[in-house]
Amino acid sequence: MTQDKTIILHTYNDMLEAKMIQDKLKENGVESFLQNENVMGLDPVGGAELRVFEKDVIAAQKIITG
Repeated sequence: MTQDKTIILHTYNDMLEAKMIQDKLKENGVESFLQNENVMGLDPVGGAELRVFEKDVIAAQKIITG
């Protein structure tokens, strides 16, 4: 069984913005994941990482940039 690699598409300091982008991706058939969302506010240089499967990177970028 192989696992698809995920990459960080973008890091957000605003959880609402991260969720909105995640919803937009889902509406367009791209599965995404939020990671480190629980450490927001604790790490000034960190944030919620929006991850997508490597195979979906180009499609996800097109969706986000419209």
